[in-house]
Amino acid sequence: MARDKEMELERRCIRLEGGSNLRDIGGYKAVDGRRIKWGHVYRSGSLWGLTKADWGWIDQRQIRAICDLRSDGEREIAPTVWDARQVPLQVDEIYSADHLFTRRRRGSEAGVGEMETRLYGLFSRLLAPSFRGFFRALIEGHVPAIVHCTAGQDRTGLAVSLLLTALGVDRDTIYADYLLSTELRIPKNEMDHSLLPALADSNAVARFYTDLMQERGPDVFKPRRLLDANGIPLVEVALGVIARDWGSLEGYMEEELGVGPAEIRELRDRLLEKV
Repeated sequence: MARDKEMELERRCIRLEGGSNLRDIGGYKAVDGRRIKWGHVYRSGSLWGLTKADWGWIDQRQIRAICDLRSDGEREIAPTVWDARQVPLQVDEIYSADHLFTRRRRGSEAGVGEMETRLYGLFSRLLAPSFRGFFRALIEGHVPAIVHCTAGQDRTGLAVSLLLTALGVDRDTIYADYLLSTELRIPKNEMDHSLLPALADSNAVARFYTDLMQERGPDVFKPRRLLDANGIPLVEVALGVIARDWGSLEGYMEEELGVGPAEIRELRDRLLEKV
């Protein structure tokens, strides 16, 4: 059993030379004893650092949809230059980095970890247009698909957690998948950190990280455990807030994302298979 899980993890985690936190969400047990099909939905960090050989891997998968959850400032620093023959559907509802990367008081103890805790409360509304487009692309059959942000952990983690919920995956599995990000991230492949100081005057993302680097050094980019002060996965807290505010996760998905019972059935028919 342990060996089976190890082999599944090896299949799930895709280690491209210039990639970060890229993995296949296939293989998870879902509703009615079915499981998620392999090779249909991938989650990832930034695609900015992909090499020519990495794009060859993308080409072979014939990716049909890309959902980019990054802000305008992140895209300016680390643009994705698509270098595969298949031109996919682009799901990229762009929003201002000012919503997420706010100025910090010099010497403040509030850092990236606390910022993430605060931001998870914003994601459900700020990213609803992007989540809606992501789900619509899957329902309409634009697969294989990749959903990503910069680190592939917070915004992507919430998007994938909602998708896994819709597919009937149990919560323990959802949280375990989310927490894999800490060990799979390669920050140097997510953006060029050396560019940040030069862009700090005009780019909110660059300004935020430049301030942090001046105070704490390069360790600010070191992957952290995605847990709150009580040891609870941040995405678990976020899902709880969504359920509270909309009555249930299903209520949120139907009201904000246009994903009701009929759409969930379509998703399951497209993405699940019998074991």
